[in-house]
Amino acid sequence: MNITYQLTQEEYLQAVNLHHKKGKRTFILAIYVMLATLIVIVGTDFSNTREIMTNTIAAFFSISFYMLFVRVLSAYQAKNVYQKSTTLPNEVTLHISGKGIKLDKKRHHAAIPWRAFSQWKNDERFYLLYTNPRQFNVIPVRAMSEIEKKELNTYLQKYIS
Repeated sequence: MNITYQLTQEEYLQAVNLHHKKGKRTFILAIYVMLATLIVIVGTDFSNTREIMTNTIAAFFSISFYMLFVRVLSAYQAKNVYQKSTTLPNEVTLHISGKGIKLDKKRHHAAIPWRAFSQWKNDERFYLLYTNPRQFNVIPVRAMSEIEKKELNTYLQKYIS
């Protein structure tokens, strides 16, 4: 089976967002919120209403800034990776078979056997195939027919799951 597609920068950012929906970021945010709350509780004189309000507002803006910073940093990193990549912005053809996935660009050939993939995840827009917890390959669903989707699912369930 051959799948030919060109991934846009926006699609790559959406795939990165799908990758980050693991819950690890939520866990880190929860720890940060608990730490900020603990600092406010320990460092506040509760007999002074002004100090309570000041510390609460400071904690709120600190948490909000952290959330915004993480979101912006993630988007910046994804954009940077996309622009520096020799593969992502170009049209690629994937040859998918029982041996694995072979990337075929006009001047670049690379093959990844099925045993190199540790897990996979998909939604209505993408398939993400992980070679390690932080590195994944993106296959957009829009580039496949229903028969190709079923065939890919069969390969994924047989060789990765």
